[in-house]
Amino acid sequence: MKQSPFFEFFNRRASRSFDNFMAVSSEDVDFINWNDFTLALDYGDAEYEYTELRQRCALFDVSPIRKIRVTGPAAGRLFDYVLTRPVSGSPSQRGIYVAFCDADGMLKDDSILYKFADDDYLFMPSDIDHSAYLVECSKSLDIEPSQLNIAECTEDWHGVAIQGPASAVVLDDMGFTDVANIKPFDVRDYARNGSIVKLARMGFTADLGYELWFEPPFTRLFKNALELARSRLSMTLPGYGLSALEACRLEGGFIVAGWDFSTEADPDPDFQRSPFEVGLGWLVDLKKADFVGRDALLREREKGQRYVLKQFKVDKKFELKSGDPVYADVDGVATHIGIVNCSSWSWGLAHTIGNLSIFIEFADQLGAWLLVDGQRVNIELTKEFLLKLERRNRVPSDLLL
Repeated sequence: MKQSPFFEFFNRRASRSFDNFMAVSSEDVDFINWNDFTLALDYGDAEYEYTELRQRCALFDVSPIRKIRVTGPAAGRLFDYVLTRPVSGSPSQRGIYVAFCDADGMLKDDSILYKFADDDYLFMPSDIDHSAYLVECSKSLDIEPSQLNIAECTEDWHGVAIQGPASAVVLDDMGFTDVANIKPFDVRDYARNGSIVKLARMGFTADLGYELWFEPPFTRLFKNALELARSRLSMTLPGYGLSALEACRLEGGFIVAGWDFSTEADPDPDFQRSPFEVGLGWLVDLKKADFVGRDALLREREKGQRYVLKQFKVDKKFELKSGDPVYADVDGVATHIGIVNCSSWSWGLAHTIGNLSIFIEFADQLGAWLLVDGQRVNIELTKEFLLKLERRNRVPSDLLL
């Protein structure tokens, strides 16, 4: 497994060596495999990383995320066919949250799609290389090869997510001026030492944040700029791992492909979901002329969906597994009403939180319970985000806690 570009820079253990970490660590216990790169659960202390992110600023190495560059005059036409909503008419220099389905209307993946120009897109599903699928779809549209180029380019870009209420202050100190005026999902180019840094206002923490993308030769200079910012601002600016990220994204009600619905990377027919069943119905435009899965989604709208996504919280700390059953007392009878998708401990809320797939007939259920080590544990269900941070819309934040 490969070392991600910022692993040793973020690692706060006694030995910052990647090789030493791998020698004493176990997959799915201390790290996960993210596109053949190591993603640590933490870089020394998950609670500290979470707290710094929520109260000041912390950084995440997004370099391993899957990247596919799609260019050419037919690029927009291809994505309008693949995705559940049109993107070709969107403004350039913007990130777009998108979903795409198979012919049965089941989600294949969700993704950020950066549109740099009408003929230049960067597709960022988290894990799966969808290049071959995009080629297949282009053939369905009879797109000439001269009109389209599709290239997997994961290692051509390094990236960092700078998240938290002080993120704009940190970037300004690093010389990325006027980030306060960048609107959510907008992209701005900054010229630095012969390189172009693409800076977007977005993130996966439900907090104020930005993502920066650049070619690998600029990484060393970027690390130097971060070190100087740490010194000038008297801030630690730690890296954060998967544990802190998972808590933050669940607090914000975000979903993850493979964790909240099945994908081809780990197929499970019982865990397939449509966009409507995971709260992504707002990404579906059924008025579009045609896209993959449209007919199936139209039928689902007429017949009704099978599940509704709900969040839960409970003021106890315990571990749950994906697929664990969720129960409720319905008319005095213990009834199976859904399953656990994923869960995490939230240090900020002091609750175990997570996402559930609830059978649609129990969509209005407010209370439920789980079996944990043979004991009944009552949980609270909600469709609302568990944590609402108004500061994500205030730049710079006036809520530096």
